[in-house]
Amino acid sequence: MQLSVFESLWYEKKHKQMKELPEISKRTFWDVEISEIDFKESYEAVITRVFDRGTLDEVYSVINYYGFDFVKKTMQTTNDYLPNRSILLARAIFNLNYTDFKCSEKRPFILNY
Repeated sequence: MQLSVFESLWYEKKHKQMKELPEISKRTFWDVEISEIDFKESYEAVITRVFDRGTLDEVYSVINYYGFDFVKKTMQTTNDYLPNRSILLARAIFNLNYTDFKCSEKRPFILNY
């Protein structure tokens, strides 16, 4: 995801104000040591992984850490594959349509639930 200059400055300012890392379980990041994650550089991977495999509390912890609008924009503009459950959760939290997600351009939405 390419951030504009304004978004980059906002992101830097937001991270200087942050004190506590989001509370994420080992289950969500089973393949990586959580202490080794760079939450600043790997924000897109963290956000999409938590929406995919995390609990609702972890999702809200990530939103609290990065900010509502930043997480919303990241979910909308990611080029990564997002499972239907991640898209449904993001749609419910951010009040979005399926077509608001960039990843929706790659595949149709099929609800198998």
